[in-house]
Amino acid sequence: MIIFTMTLLAVVVAEAYDAPAPPRCVIDVCEEKLCAVETPEGTVHIERKPHYEEGMPIACPLWLVEPT
Repeated sequence: MIIFTMTLLAVVVAEAYDAPAPPRCVIDVCEEKLCAVETPEGTVHIERKPHYEEGMPIACPLWLVEPT
């Protein structure tokens, strides 16, 4: 019974510390060399890569958002 209780407690604690997934951003507009990406904090411009397309979800480049 004690082992069951400890296991149940461990599962509850592990679930409590589950980190949320990082936000996904979407490429809004691509031009020749730059793409505009919508982030939760605003729009940033990134260098265009050959496989980038408008509407494509990518990892948010939050390090490019200027602090306010």
